[in-house]
Amino acid sequence: MISLAVNGQVTQQQIAKAMGISQQTVSRKLRELELAGYIQRTIGPDGESIKLTKQGESKLMECLRTIRGTMVDNNVVKFRGKVVSGLGEGKIFLSMPYYVDSFKRLLGFQPFPGTLNVMLYDKEFLEARLELESVRGVEIPEHREENRVLGAVKALPASILGVTPAALVFPIRTVHPRSVIEVISPYHLREKLSLKDGDEVEIEVFT
Repeated sequence: MISLAVNGQVTQQQIAKAMGISQQTVSRKLRELELAGYIQRTIGPDGESIKLTKQGESKLMECLRTIRGTMVDNNVVKFRGKVVSGLGEGKIFLSMPYYVDSFKRLLGFQPFPGTLNVMLYDKEFLEARLELESVRGVEIPEHREENRVLGAVKALPASILGVTPAALVFPIRTVHPRSVIEVISPYHLREKLSLKDGDEVEIEVFT
């Protein structure tokens, strides 16, 4: 279910490979999840695809809340991941006056025009990232301008390799999978921390 939440939809082969079990075992477990109403299975030109239902998402969040204590220490959630390149969309949205002014007012700093993208590669960090979706955080509401609609964004105060201020941001509209998180800061983090793609970083998020 975690893999489905992170990737949107997957195949039986992908699940079997990720979990290190046979496709027969996966097929049996999927039937149980489908009967419980937690997943939806569809057949398309490329074969069967599987995705979570709303009921499945709710059940997953319930399970993650139960195990959250393993990742949380005094309301601090810790992540480790590897720096990856983005598509430049962070630079665009962090150059828009609405977002710049909102972050200055709500977080107390003007962000550098660009996000640092970090790929989470470990199951426990993916679980923690999904759990953060239920944390309220700092909310920047959707904003309508004359010719466009600027999507809502949620932010949580953070530090990266001990550097503050910083924040983890969750744009409602994003091209990134859930396994990629975005960090903002008043600093150009790649330069300040001498980071390049593939470097491992540790992030602490304050909830």
